[in-house]
Amino acid sequence: MINIIKLGVLSVLLAYAKADWPIDLLEEPIYRNQVDDTVYRLPEELDPIHYDIEITPYFEATANRPAFTFDGIVTIRLRAVQANLSALIIQENVREILSVTLTDEANVPIRINTANPFERIREYHFLKINLADGVTLVNGQVYLLTVEYIGNINETPLSRGVFRGNYVGDDGRLHWYAATHLQPTHSRQLAPSFDEPGFKSTFDMIVNRPASFGETFGNMPIRQTIQMGNRVKEIFHRTPRMSAYLLTLHISEEFTVIADNNDTARPYRILARPNARGQGEYALEVGPPITRWLENYLGISYYSMEENMKNDQIASPFWASGATENWGLVTYRELRLLVEEGETNANDKMTVGTITAHELAHKWFGNLITCRWWDNVWINEGFASYFEHFAMDGVDKSLELADQFNIQYMQSALSSDASAGTRALQHTVNSPTQVTGHFTGISYSKGAAFLLMLKHFVTENTFKKALNYFLVDRSYKHAFPSDLFNAFGRAVREDGTLASGFNIEHIMRFWVEQPGYPVLNVEVDMNTGVINLRQERFFISASTQGTLQVWPIPVTYTRGNNPDWNALKSTFVMDSRSAQIQKPAGREWVIFNVQQQGIYRVNYDTQNWQLIAAALSKNVSSIHHLNRAQIVDDVFALMRSGRMTYNLGFQVLDFLKQDTSYYSWYPAITGFTWLRNRFLHMPDVLAEFDEILFGYLNALITDLGYEVVPDEPVTRTLNRFFALTFACNIGHEGCVRDAAQKFNALRTSGARVNPNLRRHVFCTGLRKGGYEDWRFLYERRRNSNNQADDLAMLRALGCTTDNRARQEYLEMILTDEVKAQDTVNAFTFFYMGDRSNARVALEFLKPRVEQVRQAVVLPAWFDSVLSNLASYLDEEGLQDMEQWLNANRDTIPNYNVGLSAISSTRANMRWGTQNANIVLTAARGAAVVVLPTTMLFLSTLFALLLK
Repeated sequence: MINIIKLGVLSVLLAYAKADWPIDLLEEPIYRNQVDDTVYRLPEELDPIHYDIEITPYFEATANRPAFTFDGIVTIRLRAVQANLSALIIQENVREILSVTLTDEANVPIRINTANPFERIREYHFLKINLADGVTLVNGQVYLLTVEYIGNINETPLSRGVFRGNYVGDDGRLHWYAATHLQPTHSRQLAPSFDEPGFKSTFDMIVNRPASFGETFGNMPIRQTIQMGNRVKEIFHRTPRMSAYLLTLHISEEFTVIADNNDTARPYRILARPNARGQGEYALEVGPPITRWLENYLGISYYSMEENMKNDQIASPFWASGATENWGLVTYRELRLLVEEGETNANDKMTVGTITAHELAHKWFGNLITCRWWDNVWINEGFASYFEHFAMDGVDKSLELADQFNIQYMQSALSSDASAGTRALQHTVNSPTQVTGHFTGISYSKGAAFLLMLKHFVTENTFKKALNYFLVDRSYKHAFPSDLFNAFGRAVREDGTLASGFNIEHIMRFWVEQPGYPVLNVEVDMNTGVINLRQERFFISASTQGTLQVWPIPVTYTRGNNPDWNALKSTFVMDSRSAQIQKPAGREWVIFNVQQQGIYRVNYDTQNWQLIAAALSKNVSSIHHLNRAQIVDDVFALMRSGRMTYNLGFQVLDFLKQDTSYYSWYPAITGFTWLRNRFLHMPDVLAEFDEILFGYLNALITDLGYEVVPDEPVTRTLNRFFALTFACNIGHEGCVRDAAQKFNALRTSGARVNPNLRRHVFCTGLRKGGYEDWRFLYERRRNSNNQADDLAMLRALGCTTDNRARQEYLEMILTDEVKAQDTVNAFTFFYMGDRSNARVALEFLKPRVEQVRQAVVLPAWFDSVLSNLASYLDEEGLQDMEQWLNANRDTIPNYNVGLSAISSTRANMRWGTQNANIVLTAARGAAVVVLPTTMLFLSTLFALLLK
């Protein structure tokens, strides 16, 4: 499963800096349960072998069934693996249990307690079947457990399990469908089951659909169809042996194949609502070659994993995450699979390719082998995230995805893993809430970054061999990290790719089991050539107490007099707190972590930083573009953490005034935005800082221009996409003027706006415009047939500053015009659109708490509405929000989340007040910047008030 902005509910500042994808909610080596922490975990007493599941859905009410429910019957063939069991425990979260029976393999009934045949332990989703007094199961014996039940077809995809969605067809009518989203703990909503990833079984599915509906899509093709009056019985082929969360069904009136490779031996199809025809061609173009690339790289054929294997990808208008990897039928949000030429921007189109690669990689990592328990979800998600870039890069080099990995995932990993509260790749979880919370940037980005570092350490050939050993050994089984470590140990020893002193298993285990990562401090003696290295854990907060952790760091470096930008294989592992290496004597810069392929930051002594700055000032291209990206990302982090002065940091960053590389500017925009957000409460300071930023942006915008050039490199298009969005947001005169002209031309003459320019053009047009401008884009969105374009306009609609439009926008969020999966984004787009909107949103929220809670569905998402709102309020607004929360503690769930966000926002303001002069002086360069006397007085007064 993928959650694009690395997955969990994001903070507002991250959303502001990197809101390129919608928020997707996403949103130990010993498996044997322990008494104190396994309330939600099944005992290891039974082994499920096979399921027969039959469901009958009701989209309309009948005499004895309400609408949007289903009848279900499941028979589980299971084996007792402990003696003397007097009860069976499985998981369920269905509407009603009707009956339970148990037989042996010969179909002879096993007596169940007549007085208390079963217990539903609802808090923990357990179904306990009690045997009759004196009856116990025989260890090793196989039994058949049958449960008849009624299930719910939930109102929104955010509840997962079995849910309903809809779309308006060409006939103007609302068409319903039912779909399943069972990852990670929701197969228990489809049927009582063993709903943990380590339990693997085969499944035979039967669906009795309405005769008026079209063919049901599932993991496997339909084996047999039987007419039964007003229903059709669909009997599917048996699935591979797999975890229950990988089951999937899609029952609809008219979903159909919109693109097909017409290859019976290696079928690949794109499925969607019929009025999305023409939008599946790109997904079909990239999917089959990605599948073949993965087969060749991993040495295991996808289509041989099971007889009758298919490879369908379906676009669902409603979906809780970006996409989910169900075997044989991957389900995506529409904007993550469908591309409409002329309407979909390059960023969204590229993401269709990378998410396709991510989900296809799951066929091997997640489906063929599966983490034993969700504490090691990185085994599923880290590999899929790694291959989403490198498999797609293998079939389309023009996207530069191998290089984009650094700014998309490596730097994201460094960001998400820098706090004191971060957790290791392997992290204990038990409850469903804890499980869902582990689908985060650590599991995705750090897991992927770890694999990249590992590949360069052991060499790619050995890396491929180790992955093949791992997959072959654990096919159709669960996997522990130790299984992966052993596979690498075997491959490394066979290939001799590491010196005898290296213990690859030990190195891998440390990175998996320890939270955080190191900063490598580098001091160079230019006279002797001695380089002193010292490592310590990096924390983004300067006040965090250090630890005694020491990582095994595969160190790479190069030097100015003889640069080698391809020196990606480490010559040594630094597994001590300090070390020394020798280079030739002489005055030259050194750069560690070549092409930033390792999970660590680097901080140099002042002289070396100045040599790097001088080299970049003389010739930006003298340093590799990925190391320039590393320098930008590291410098902002080092300044924030107090390890580097702002004077030195901005001296280094001065090269950005000449550099027009996408790789340098992607982290630069994030870094500048972080600083700028802390000056929002100080208008004079903000204006001064923006003027400085305009100076940094001039060369970039001059080089990129305001138009998309046909056949230009994708990274150039992306660079313009993000740069102009940033420039217009901070009021860059040229950007705002051009965007307003383009929007007015669209309004007055229908002049087309290139989809790669729409984000900043639409937003600027509505910021500068009035109600009629807003209404124009509102109507345009209503007529859109592409979800990516729809979301781009939803974002822009939040940019309005017209009071009537503001009110209509907020009211719109609470209607069906905004899908449940987009509600949190819609609020955040409004806060981001213009800072004055946050006060309007607060007044809107006060009398509508319950309506907003229902609209966003999930408690965590309501928390996000509160915390994001606080992040955009000024001090007057914070006081208002604080008073409101304190006065309504009994009626506002998790009011403390809002209070905590208020405290964080004030801390950000204090930081800005205390550091404004330092940052402005450093950013200006040698010139002394003096804040206006009035501003200094007000800032000091504000700081005192907050003490």
